[in-house]
Amino acid sequence: MPRIPLVEPEQASEEVRALYTSFAGADAPVLNVMKLFGNHAGFLAGLTSIGGALYQNPRLSPRLRELAYLRASQVNSCHY
Repeated sequence: MPRIPLVEPEQASEEVRALYTSFAGADAPVLNVMKLFGNHAGFLAGLTSIGGALYQNPRLSPRLRELAYLRASQVNSCHY
């Protein structure tokens, strides 16, 4: 059981539901971290804006982007 409640799309306000759709797409599942941020619509809107800026027109090829993810995980001793 999470300490902070997760806002499910069915229970979310119209604003938060629209943000879920804009970030994940209509048929993609909403990640739990997004449901967590759904508790604060303003924060979720900012995160969606940043995410859109980072992923809409990436300058790195998918291969190089994946290598960056793997290297960052390695440097931070994270399992990826």
